[in-house]
Amino acid sequence: MNIPWAIKRQLTYLALFLVIVFGMIVFLAFRAFAPTCFDNKQNQNEQGIDCGGPCQNQCKGDIKNLIVPWANVFKIDENLYEAIALVDNPNLRLAIPSISYQLKLYDKNNVLIAVRDGETFINSGEAFPIFETDIDTGNRVPERAFIEFKNDFKWEIVEKEKMQLVVSKKEFVNDPSPRLYIVIDNKSALPAKDIYAVAVLYDKDNNVKGASSSRIDIVAAGGSKSVVFTWPQPFVEELLSNDVFFRTGFGI
Repeated sequence: MNIPWAIKRQLTYLALFLVIVFGMIVFLAFRAFAPTCFDNKQNQNEQGIDCGGPCQNQCKGDIKNLIVPWANVFKIDENLYEAIALVDNPNLRLAIPSISYQLKLYDKNNVLIAVRDGETFINSGEAFPIFETDIDTGNRVPERAFIEFKNDFKWEIVEKEKMQLVVSKKEFVNDPSPRLYIVIDNKSALPAKDIYAVAVLYDKDNNVKGASSSRIDIVAAGGSKSVVFTWPQPFVEELLSNDVFFRTGFGI
């Protein structure tokens, strides 16, 4: 029996349509049952349920707490103070793109007298200072500073190459007004932009005695730049060492 050509063509189109529909059903079924980082199962070489291995989320058991080695407060004018806290992230692959904090100042009786709210990011494996200035305490005198992070820690795995900024020269002068002169070398293959730098001064017992910050627009790849940090009054104590911390942005 001869099938008309028009009917053959329709049957061919129908067969192609059924093949496409069947393929889509198989694809969607595979997507529905394929392991993901959101299926509430430990699969695809994950270290925990939807964490570790190929997943962006880090398993909570592997996350180390932030460390605050020190925090300090300094008088800069009548009723005005600045506070600084060093924060150390020991997680070498984990970072937080945004987190809120409070720097709190307490008097000698441990009474809270001032609070400064702020927001920052935390890069992986980074030790960095949080530095706040012009904190008004009224007629109260602060004796110590404390930093507290406010919201949930939303850790992310970050493996970007970090900017390689090093200090090649340093010179501190206390009189007639304190100044720290440094030269920054950019060892990276890319220019470093919008650099936030904080200099910290220490006495012979390694106590923090002062801090100062500066913004640097750009240091070319393989280039250098001179920066000066200043303080309003000479220090009475003998200052024997200093550190300079650099931050260029989240993940870099």
